[in-house]
Amino acid sequence: MLRILLLAAVAGAFPACGGAPVAENKAVNEPAPVVQEQARESQASGSECRICDFDHATYKGPLSKEEIDGLLLALNDEYLAWATYDRVNKDFNDPRPFVNIQQAEGRHIERLKGVFGSYEVPFPENKWLGRAPQFKSLQEACKAGVDGEIANRDLYTRLFETTKREDITLVYKALQSASEENHLPAFQRCLDSGGGNGRGRGYGRGADRGS
Repeated sequence: MLRILLLAAVAGAFPACGGAPVAENKAVNEPAPVVQEQARESQASGSECRICDFDHATYKGPLSKEEIDGLLLALNDEYLAWATYDRVNKDFNDPRPFVNIQQAEGRHIERLKGVFGSYEVPFPENKWLGRAPQFKSLQEACKAGVDGEIANRDLYTRLFETTKREDITLVYKALQSASEENHLPAFQRCLDSGGGNGRGRGYGRGADRGS
């Protein structure tokens, strides 16, 4: 989904996803409004898009620049989530809900990969591996999870405006639903319990159902 680092600071901010430098004719050279707004919000939060260095000049497929940038922002968010939850699992011995939700994030990545393939957009590797944040406690990680899932939900609401293509919109809606209806409640239960109960003990049925 943006997830943890949308609200937990990391080094560096990023320019508009794949955007060209602003020339004198701003109406021609500035990024589309929705993606430009997302870039400004990401800069303000201290987040970063590590896969947004897309060379639009080489793309010959049917998607617009705004549609490609939207896909990259979505994938960056899912990559960041997967890498962050992987770090939590390694640091805290596979606690739930992180171990379950990381698996769900892997499925989200695969769904986006299918869209990239359908429109012949090169699929970037996960540049968040080894760069994810670490937390001092499981409760701190759960709080970051809550904040990140809320931010993820809001990201997809904005990405709906970047495309009219039904197949892409359906994927965005499915990933948003998983974030809001499954992941967010699981992390909230984790936070309310004071950081959870360790490996193999969940937070109610359906923590990642349908995700």
